[in-house]
Amino acid sequence: MTRMTLHFAARPLAVLAATLALGACAGRTPAPAAVPAPEPEPQPVAIDPLRPPVRADHKYVVVDVEHNELRFMDGERVLWRAPVGTGTGFRLSTPGQRWQFTTPTGTRYVQFKQLDPPWFRPDWWYHENKLPVPAQDSPARKEEGGLGAAGVFLGDEIAIHGTDKPELLGRRVSHGCIRLSNANALRLFHDVQVGTPVVIVGQAEVLGEQPDSVARFTRHTPSRGRGPVLYRNPMDRLATPALLTRLDRLLAATAPDDSSWTLAASALLERGLTTDAPALRGLLDRAGKAEPEARRREFADFLADAFSRGALRTVVSLNRITPEGRQRAVEEIVDATMSLYHGPLDHPLAPWPTRRVPVTRLGPEGQAGWKALQEAEAAYRARYAGGAPARTAGSR
Repeated sequence: MTRMTLHFAARPLAVLAATLALGACAGRTPAPAAVPAPEPEPQPVAIDPLRPPVRADHKYVVVDVEHNELRFMDGERVLWRAPVGTGTGFRLSTPGQRWQFTTPTGTRYVQFKQLDPPWFRPDWWYHENKLPVPAQDSPARKEEGGLGAAGVFLGDEIAIHGTDKPELLGRRVSHGCIRLSNANALRLFHDVQVGTPVVIVGQAEVLGEQPDSVARFTRHTPSRGRGPVLYRNPMDRLATPALLTRLDRLLAATAPDDSSWTLAASALLERGLTTDAPALRGLLDRAGKAEPEARRREFADFLADAFSRGALRTVVSLNRITPEGRQRAVEEIVDATMSLYHGPLDHPLAPWPTRRVPVTRLGPEGQAGWKALQEAEAAYRARYAGGAPARTAGSR
């Protein structure tokens, strides 16, 4: 089982002591101790805000390719986990080309995310299906809905996305991407932001040439003449008032520990970002009310997603809920947004919510929401700026 551990920078004197101890154990006579030189002043280390070290006290994603599991982390606590499909490890070779279907380990960062993302079939798909390979810009490559309900893209042609074969999850069945059930792909879409770290850990065996039987078993099944098959949230059938009532029941402390609330929240969020203002106000007004704490913390990520994708609409909606609800909502939005960001708080690219909506663009209707966000940001800075050094997340 993969466990998260914390790594700290070693102190020079500790390294010196360890070296001397090893020398003594080796049977050599240590030289007389020299007067230690004064320690140099620590120099500031430049941090790339787009690829910062992963902080173990923030939120991030872990994908374990050895156990085929995804975990959404809040510090050292697992907010939720789910089985995934990862790379088979097989190789496909053709004259002049070769593909290794492994899921690469290491730390990556969310580059972008998309609902109902299309899939552009790569060359290997045509070789697997024994079909002629079309030109790179051929419209025949595009398949709507080919990556399930949602995709979180990590760069280098690696993504975490939904699947039309949930029965294969928990196994090595992909060509390198990380497959989730559609419901969990949608959940992850709302939980992360651009820049959220994804730590891929574990050791998976690299295999030889791919048998054709494996290709038939693992590959995506395209729709044949039926048009795109897009995922539909089962909660979409409910009217907004009924959906808000359902969400209240699912967010309560006595609700079962499942992900049903995420589907209700997702349906309300998508409506609220288009034409259904009561849906968005209903979500914002429920900030800070979910129980237990893990559910409350994740619900805040959904609010941060609403703000990141519809900042102006959300600011106006903040002005139309009660002052108590507005205060809870801005605190949750700021905390969730910044807990998904692992870089320096004072960097120009730090994703402070007020930076998404310049106050000059707001009329009187949006001023109360913007000022409440500004005050919540100031309180966050006061709590965390200049605090203890960041702890980094690793694995063993």
